[in-house]
Amino acid sequence: MFVDLGIPVLDLDKVGYQVTKPGSKGLAALVEHFGEIILDGKKLNRARLAEICFASDDKTQQLNRIVHPLIWQEANRWQKKQRTAYTVIEASALIESGGGERVDIIVVVIAGMQTRKYRALKRKGMTEKTFDAIIARQCSDDQRLNTADYLIRNNGDMKALKREVNALHTKLAEHFGG
Repeated sequence: MFVDLGIPVLDLDKVGYQVTKPGSKGLAALVEHFGEIILDGKKLNRARLAEICFASDDKTQQLNRIVHPLIWQEANRWQKKQRTAYTVIEASALIESGGGERVDIIVVVIAGMQTRKYRALKRKGMTEKTFDAIIARQCSDDQRLNTADYLIRNNGDMKALKREVNALHTKLAEHFGG
């Protein structure tokens, strides 16, 4: 929605896919650490990696130590190319990864747990068990709300979400002089 307003948006989940594609340093590091069991041919089997990594805090931290620096390296490259008053970095684990220190303002978009679960289970390879394991490794909603500079609630329809995004865009443009 911010893109429709002329604001560049970087989705760090997509960057995560880029830095772990076949032949990448990221994928090589993951295979070295977790073994070839995480591969499906030459590609990363994300569902298998999630099962392994979200089963324990230690493995989640190991995954994050490998992938997060590569993701932020790409984010920094992207950011330097932008020429707008502000940009948006979409990151599902911003707070947990320490990425909140890398941005000026944190906007938390939150939906009820049932809504999140319903949306997540529609994704390829996502199971209820994996979803629950991922949620258990994420920070709490209270932590998100306490960290947020701005909050968008995403329980309603697209029209309501667009209204919230437009209102926030106006505030951010004023704040950053755009």
